[in-house]
Amino acid sequence: MTKTSEFQVSYGQMKPVQAAAAQAEAPLYAAIDAMVAPLSSDEYAFIAKDSGERHVLSHHVLQTLDQCREFRPIDEHAARVASVVPGLTQQDRIRKGLEGLATAGLLVKDSDYLDRLRRAPEASPRTLHAIYIRACDRPQQLKKLLDSLANYERKFRVARPVVLLDDSTDARNQDQNRDLLREFARAVGNPVSYFGPSERQRLRERLLKAVPGCEKSLEWLLDRGPRTRRPGGGRSWNVALLLSAGRMFAMLDEDFRFPLRRLQDVRPGLEPNPSVAASARFYRRLEDALSAGDEESSDPFESHLAVCGAQLGSVLGLEGYGLERQSLRGINLGRLEHLRGDARILYSLNGTCGSSGTESALWLYQLDAESRADLWADREAYLRNIEAQSLWYGWLRPKPAAQAYFTPFLFDNRELLPCTNPDGRGEDGLASAATRYCREDSLVMHLPSVVGHAQESARKRSEITMAAHMPRFNHFLRDHVSGQVGSARAQDPGRRLHLLAETTADLAASSDSALENSLQEYLGFIRADIVERLQNQFELLSDAPVYWQADVRSIVRNNGNALLKHAAPRLADWPEQFDAKQCVDATRAELLDIAQAWRDWPVLWNAAREQGDRLVSGL
Repeated sequence: MTKTSEFQVSYGQMKPVQAAAAQAEAPLYAAIDAMVAPLSSDEYAFIAKDSGERHVLSHHVLQTLDQCREFRPIDEHAARVASVVPGLTQQDRIRKGLEGLATAGLLVKDSDYLDRLRRAPEASPRTLHAIYIRACDRPQQLKKLLDSLANYERKFRVARPVVLLDDSTDARNQDQNRDLLREFARAVGNPVSYFGPSERQRLRERLLKAVPGCEKSLEWLLDRGPRTRRPGGGRSWNVALLLSAGRMFAMLDEDFRFPLRRLQDVRPGLEPNPSVAASARFYRRLEDALSAGDEESSDPFESHLAVCGAQLGSVLGLEGYGLERQSLRGINLGRLEHLRGDARILYSLNGTCGSSGTESALWLYQLDAESRADLWADREAYLRNIEAQSLWYGWLRPKPAAQAYFTPFLFDNRELLPCTNPDGRGEDGLASAATRYCREDSLVMHLPSVVGHAQESARKRSEITMAAHMPRFNHFLRDHVSGQVGSARAQDPGRRLHLLAETTADLAASSDSALENSLQEYLGFIRADIVERLQNQFELLSDAPVYWQADVRSIVRNNGNALLKHAAPRLADWPEQFDAKQCVDATRAELLDIAQAWRDWPVLWNAAREQGDRLVSGL
């Protein structure tokens, strides 16, 4: 560790300069992230997180850097330091000192930051193994999806393998789904496979021969059985991961519809700011929402393959994915830690047009200004829009993120992806959190395209939205796993998943009172967060329509009352009559099931990868 003049702010004389605020092309700078430790009353060790370089800084220099965390021109930083740091008032001298810090590498320049992110294009092309479709007792929805997919396959003159993962409980629906798949194959010539209950049973038997001792986990993960607690898309999700182990695949739900579309508002260039939320547009009819914007002109599967499985740094070189330096303005460099040039994009996602994919529409009360204006345009439109039945929801620019909360379109399953809970909603967010835990240098990518989503019937979301928020078990476990990200040290994702299994089992081994407290604290945190966020919105939007204000008051009041009420810590998956002991028992049982599944999953996934197509031959 050295202390030299180049690490000190110099307040020598310099000529006045033009304010950087007036220079649109002025470079942007941000203070690097570092660990700081005191050495004396006025000296600190400053250890850069990315390079490990060590510097000795004075208290004034440290205060100066603290005010320069966001990407801004030097003159803007100088003005802020002069207004905030005691004893530093002369902007010209401060500016010269900041230039010295930039020379020393303690302030990073926008162009240097972007150069560190970029990577050369990857030579080996990525291919799609198959399109997997999750179905469950909705043949009419499946028919519309297959018809729209057939049009796409004809348009782009391809014949990708299609695998129908049928979790229907009604034998008549199973037969109808099987017939629809045959009709699709005859119409377009795609190779198809049907996976229903008997096929899943034979898949389990074949895997058990390769990996004895995993019978309980296989039954719970892949099939309906004695421990099946509720419907969910996780069973088909897990089947798809095994059938495609070592390869890339696409996932569709039976109520999706092609083509993919994008709004005219979509802009090129990556969105780096993690605080920027998705946008929404609202329509009077479902059909209007499904046809909003322009149809994607390119093959959507190929468009996603260009991104999914690639390193972020190589994606930056693709048309429409460049990261402009002005996009960094105002962003704290510490908020961009997830953006690494070598970060692998494991999931790519679309937005939706048509019906919302959520059961609550609480997110409607935290929209951006343009989306919000569309939401509350008039009272009649507002009352229709809060049901989220006919809308466009997605991103106006490609956006990388650490985790996903919806079902991805493409999966990079070439290396191990964790299994998810087979039961209940929220299996997608849980899977993404577990992926982030096992492969914390990975990313997901939201593309500025939307897929049609038309549910079989209209849903009344406003009742759930207005009530005290009640998350599901998978949301509870997702947030628990997200809180553990960064605690594992092993390089191998399988070892990390085993550690996640042990920490989950450790939570299950809590005493009844400790586990009840965990549930209570979680519900309290979630509801307090909703109250705080909406109260802030309410105060900021004092000119909002009275009907919007009234609903916000109701949501805040209901969540506040639930926060203060001492009641059983019930999650949305459980019966209303559950008492505290039943909530604890249900949590413990499910935690133990998923913990054992995570222990067994690496050997199951590896066995499936080794067998490849032989795993499904003859099933």
